[in-house]
Amino acid sequence: MDFGDAMGTLASEDYMTDVALVMGGFAAPALVKYGVENKMGKDLPDEAYGATVAVGGALYGGAGRKVAIGGGVHTLEALRTRFTEGNE
Repeated sequence: MDFGDAMGTLASEDYMTDVALVMGGFAAPALVKYGVENKMGKDLPDEAYGATVAVGGALYGGAGRKVAIGGGVHTLEALRTRFTEGNE
């Protein structure tokens, strides 16, 4: 793939939509956390919110699978933070 093809891919509307869906899935657990903790008074680990978004996106299917990827990345990041926090 040459530079022109790579830039064409990055500038394509489909690619940007896919990136937006994944990033939305990564950010969505913060909204779920706000609703659960601030509005319902519950306190769950951050991984639970990412897993909720990942499962919801996977069950929705289609474009929701890209949202599920973002939720999965959020879950992995939350787990990484949990296990490495204080070990430095």
